[in-house]
Amino acid sequence: MRDQRGLNNGVQYALLFPVALGILLLTLQWAMVSWADSTALAAAQDGARVAALANGSAVAGESIALDAAQNGSLNGVAVAITRGATRTSVTVTGSATSVLPGFAPQVSKTAEVATERLTRP
Repeated sequence: MRDQRGLNNGVQYALLFPVALGILLLTLQWAMVSWADSTALAAAQDGARVAALANGSAVAGESIALDAAQNGSLNGVAVAITRGATRTSVTVTGSATSVLPGFAPQVSKTAEVATERLTRP
């Protein structure tokens, strides 16, 4: 007689398929959060560069940051700009696109640059 220990192939697939699918979805979610993180940082940097110009404004920086964040990776984008005499700071916040039900990770990135100003020699 043959040894009958072990699982049938169908049972093995039924047990391993959810695990493999879970790993795939977690990897995809990680990629979506990474993409959203990179987008938020790029949008904050673009907005800070425009807002910090000598003739720039917080409104112009916000417009540029919002445009840069509209690539599909962030939902509910909010931009906060602080333009001071020496430093300009831009924070872009939003939630990453989710592939897992009930999971919407928040992403927030800040960029700070020197504010340009004209001085007399």
